[in-house]
Amino acid sequence: MLKMYHRHAEAGGSAAYWEEFGGHATLADRIRFLDVDPLRPLFQRYLKPGSRMLEGGCGRGQYVAYYAARGARVVGLDFAREWLSALRREGPALALCAGDVGALPFGSGTFDLYYSGGVVEHFESGPQRALAEARRVIKDDGVLLISVPYFSPMRRLLAALGRKEWHRVGQPQVDEAPGGRRFYQYAFSVPEFTRLLAGAGFRVLGTQGYALVWGLTEVGLLRRVLERLDRMRGAGERPPGGEGGTRGRPASAGRDSGAPRIRLLKKILVAEDASVPGAGWLIKWSRWAHANMMMFVCAPDARRS
Repeated sequence: MLKMYHRHAEAGGSAAYWEEFGGHATLADRIRFLDVDPLRPLFQRYLKPGSRMLEGGCGRGQYVAYYAARGARVVGLDFAREWLSALRREGPALALCAGDVGALPFGSGTFDLYYSGGVVEHFESGPQRALAEARRVIKDDGVLLISVPYFSPMRRLLAALGRKEWHRVGQPQVDEAPGGRRFYQYAFSVPEFTRLLAGAGFRVLGTQGYALVWGLTEVGLLRRVLERLDRMRGAGERPPGGEGGTRGRPASAGRDSGAPRIRLLKKILVAEDASVPGAGWLIKWSRWAHANMMMFVCAPDARRS
C-alpha cells in the first residue's frame, strides 16, 4: 500500500483540515451533480425505497439529501461539526449526526446499506476500527459500499520514480512524517483492501474504479492541462473522488447546455459510462490503470457472524 503525505498544518484525519474546504457551492449545486454520478448505478441496484442507509463521513451532505428525496431513510454522520451546522441550515429536514466512524452511535444490525466514500484511508493507524463498526451496524443481509484511494498501476509507476511525499508500506502504521509533511491518506491495491475487509467480516462482491480524470492529476503536465480545462468549465461538472473521495471540494454544478457533444462528454468524463459506444473500452481500461478511487461492494460474511 501507499502512504501519502502532504504539506499542511493538519493531518488528513483531522476535522480541522476538512472544514477548510467545501463552502463555495450550495447543497442544491452538489445534489445536481449526482444525476451523473458514476456511482449512481450501484445505489440504484442496492438501495431500495424504504431502506435504512447510513453515510459514514457524509461531508457536505449531497448523498444524504439526494437519496432521502428518493425514498431511502438516510442518516448522515460526520466528525466535522462546522460542516454539519452548515448542512442543517441548508437542509433542516435531513437526519444528521456528529460522530466517529470508528465508534458509531447506532445499535447492531441497524442499516440495510452503509456508504462511506473516501473516509477510512485518512486514519493513520488504519481503517480496521471503522470497518469493524461498519460490520456491526449493517444487517446480516445488508450491503457495504466503501471506497478508498486506489494504488493503481499509474501510482505504482510514479512511486517507483521517487515521489518524495509517497512511501510504500506493508501495513498501516503511525510514524514520524518526513520533511515537515503530515500524513494525508493511504492508497490500497484491490487485494490489500480486500484482505482488510475480510478481516472485518466482509466478502467483496465487486469493485469499480472511478474518478478517472482526478486520477490523472498526479502527472504534472496532465494536472496543468486538466486545471486549465477545469477553469474553462467545458463539461460543466467536476468528477467525484478528487481530494480524497466525497470529502473533498464538492463537484461544481454546471447545467447541461443540451448540446449533444456536451452530453456525450459528460457521459464519458463525468458519468464514466462504460456503455458509450467506442469509448467503453477506454473507460474500463482507465478504471484499472489510473482511477483515483476504488469502490468495493461488500456483503457480510456469514461465516464470520
